[in-house]
Amino acid sequence: MDRQLLSKRVLELSSRCVCQASAFRRVVAVALENPLDMGAETSTGVSGFATYGLSAQEEEDVARKLSNGVAIAGSDFPEKCRLQTCYYFHASNSSVFGKLLAPSDRRFLQAIGWQQGDLLVVPYWSSNRIMGYLLLDDPIHGKTPAVSDLNLLGEIAAFGARALANARELEMLSQEHGLLQFLTDYAMTGLLVVSEGHTRYANDQIIGLLGYTREQLSELTPWWNFVHPDDRPLVWAPANVPSDEVTRVRAIRRDGRVLWLDVRIHSVFYKEAGGFAFQFHDVSDRVKTEELLREKALRDPLTGFRNRDYFDDAIQIELQRCKRYKREFTLMMADLANFKLVNDRLGHQEGDRILSGIANVIQGELRESDWVVRYGGDEFLLVLPETGALIENLAGRLSDRVDSWCVDHCQGIPVGIDFGWSTWTTDSGKTIPKLVREADQMMYESKTTRKGRQNRSVSASADSGGSVTR
Repeated sequence: MDRQLLSKRVLELSSRCVCQASAFRRVVAVALENPLDMGAETSTGVSGFATYGLSAQEEEDVARKLSNGVAIAGSDFPEKCRLQTCYYFHASNSSVFGKLLAPSDRRFLQAIGWQQGDLLVVPYWSSNRIMGYLLLDDPIHGKTPAVSDLNLLGEIAAFGARALANARELEMLSQEHGLLQFLTDYAMTGLLVVSEGHTRYANDQIIGLLGYTREQLSELTPWWNFVHPDDRPLVWAPANVPSDEVTRVRAIRRDGRVLWLDVRIHSVFYKEAGGFAFQFHDVSDRVKTEELLREKALRDPLTGFRNRDYFDDAIQIELQRCKRYKREFTLMMADLANFKLVNDRLGHQEGDRILSGIANVIQGELRESDWVVRYGGDEFLLVLPETGALIENLAGRLSDRVDSWCVDHCQGIPVGIDFGWSTWTTDSGKTIPKLVREADQMMYESKTTRKGRQNRSVSASADSGGSVTR
């Protein structure tokens, strides 16, 4: 393969890689006849070009303009337009590059962002000389390039510049061992190239993430066996997923540990066959933090019980589960008696301590499948799956445990607890609001009965000349 054909291959690969790895959809890659020394006032012509993402008419226009002779000089790269190693030319700035590539037909609606007629030029830098350049337009998201975009484009161009400087290097260049390998081996994300149902390429990052060797990944049939079974449908039909969309899936490492990965999917051409490149970014720590924050938001910080927001969502899931398996469940309301006296006499700090202690007592008498909601200030709602006939036994046991604890910790204030409940069965047809109302009504009646007993006790004590400690 002669030098000109090898240079053409560099331009083709780098322009294709730009479209696959970045947001830009239109690329013209140009090689210069002679390296352009930025420190000298010289110009040079074009020795070859390649395009990617252009229509047949657009490509024909570029070829015609280049065949007429386009001289490039160091002054065509003004410092005022420089962004890191690239040059950003706004539509309002006249440049030789704007004459080469006509603006995209697409309209960009953002007031601040990429505009029709804007161009990004990424030189093939070799030291302080330019071997050629990539001319980019039409970012799919309509945004100006971010720092991460410029870094990635600079890496692509740096590799292309080395290959153009010595085209003999390209004799060993193939799509899996050349430009693509250079990019993926130095990427921060894991990458798999999948074609015909098998993994064809895996970079070092995905090997480290999943704990498989390259050979083991290539032997997985189908390739997505490492994806959690519930999430596999998300990667079954990549052709339907836009390349700029992020999908979150769980992956199972070879050692059994579960990871959360953000996935971007790109169509690629690999070994002359169609396929997909999957970029995987490990977000397990972020997901863990989000779950902790979500868990914290759905729990009452004082008692550790769930809050009403959690109840509103979770109780519907519980109801559907019981319907499916034809199991009963009970909602039990609980309210502390005389708790206001604790706050009035001992202060709210002591009241919080006592409320937290009673919550621990209640939790200690429940099963793992039961859960409790702090429904109000000193009101609790207990959700008791597969509990019906024995509910009175539980209520009695809870009442005894709470009364006993309060005798030891409430400094003589007669704190107690009242209960009411309502049970859902497959035959009852009760709604959640109705269950809550029935449980609340029963608890109110229990509280009224308790107050009646206390009043009669006080009257009896007064008639006999005794005294009662409140």
